Amino acid sequence: MGLTAFRFEPIAVNANAPRGACILRSFDDITAFILANVEPQRGLAPHWVAVRRDLLQARYGARRAEVHEAMRNALMEEGWMA
Repeated sequence: MGLTAFRFEPIAVNANAPRGACILRSFDDITAFILANVEPQRGLAPHWVAVRRDLLQARYGARRAEVHEAMRNALMEEGWMA
C-alpha cells in the first residue's frame, strides 16, 4: 500500500466573510485569509485554533489533509463557506 499524495482542493469563501468572497488555493492563502479576516478575539474559537494548530506543518508537507478539513469546518462554522 502506497501513500497517496495530498492534492489541495480550492476552498471557496462566500461574500459573508469580512473581506468578501475569495478562493483559497494554497496553505499560504489560508494563512493570509486568517490574518486578514479573523479578528484576534474570534481566532480563539476552537474551530480557528484547530486550523492554526497544524498550519505551519501543512506548509511543509505534514498534516495537510487535517488542516484542509479544519479550514473547511471553520468556514462552515462562521457561515463563510461558499
